[in-house]
Amino acid sequence: MRRRMTMALILLAVMFASCQRRPFAEDTTKVNLVLKVNTDIINHEDHPMPETMRVGLYDPAGGAGRYTDYVGPEGGYIYPMAGTYDLIVYNIGTESTQVRKESSHGEIEAFTSEVSSFLKSQLSRFLAKRAQARAERAKAEAQNGTKGSKPETSAPSDEEKIVYEPDHLFVGHVKGVVIPALLEGDEDKEIMLEVDAHSVVETWKISLTNVEGLEWVQSVVAIISGQSGSHFIGRQEDSDDVVSIYFEMKPDKEKGVITGQFNTFGKHPQVQSDLSLDINVTDTGGGEHHYHFDVDSEFMENPELHIEVEDEIKVEEPKVGGGGFVPSVEDWDEIKTEINI
Repeated sequence: MRRRMTMALILLAVMFASCQRRPFAEDTTKVNLVLKVNTDIINHEDHPMPETMRVGLYDPAGGAGRYTDYVGPEGGYIYPMAGTYDLIVYNIGTESTQVRKESSHGEIEAFTSEVSSFLKSQLSRFLAKRAQARAERAKAEAQNGTKGSKPETSAPSDEEKIVYEPDHLFVGHVKGVVIPALLEGDEDKEIMLEVDAHSVVETWKISLTNVEGLEWVQSVVAIISGQSGSHFIGRQEDSDDVVSIYFEMKPDKEKGVITGQFNTFGKHPQVQSDLSLDINVTDTGGGEHHYHFDVDSEFMENPELHIEVEDEIKVEEPKVGGGGFVPSVEDWDEIKTEINI
């Protein structure tokens, strides 16, 4: 009896020794994500390489976010669970461009904020003249029977949204990425995924070539209307929001021109007849001069993204005087007096 029990124990020990727990697969898969960020941008030379890129993996069926990680501009290793995903990668840490609704592939959106109240107060006279000029043009159109040519997608002047120009956002897409499960013993197997990223923002250049009195120009600011307000990163399309973009320009006294550039998600495809450029010139005496230009046709078939305005801009020499307080110093009068000590 004792011998039978001993043999049974030996057999049981052999069975346990020959059987060990082998997991079917690891929980995550190591993936070497290789990024190629294209910083070659029209009208924007020497753009620095972004520092950090956000990686998002989304459910292809419903678009819900399943995995998030961060890598350098050249990529790095990520560790998602096995499965099939739609991938989006883009740079973070931009100054003006913001991203919201990151957890949804269809709703993730890049946008910029409205200009600050402080900036609006500084531009108050410019904005007032601009609004008055727009009202006068609308009145003239109504009298000429052309009212109604403006699409409904363009907001009235009192509801106009003026925003900061976006920073360049470098975005890469891959649909239907298959991340395999690694079996035990396959840990050294290299899973590589290559993704190209390019900017979804355009840089447009503007040149005012017919300027008289450039020596009296101190500063120039501008507002371009009819631009797309945001960009849906996952859907790769602009939103229906229409905005105007504020930017600054500079006088080039050697060449006799005023130049500037602005970033945009693109011209709004449905906005016509209200795509305009308004500039405000401040002269050396503090006076302001408002100029308006229709530039809708300049956005059509323009691969160089360069708008040249040849309309005349005339800035006269500022006049001194006119009722303000002007401090002055006259000749000294000699005064003699005795001091008793």
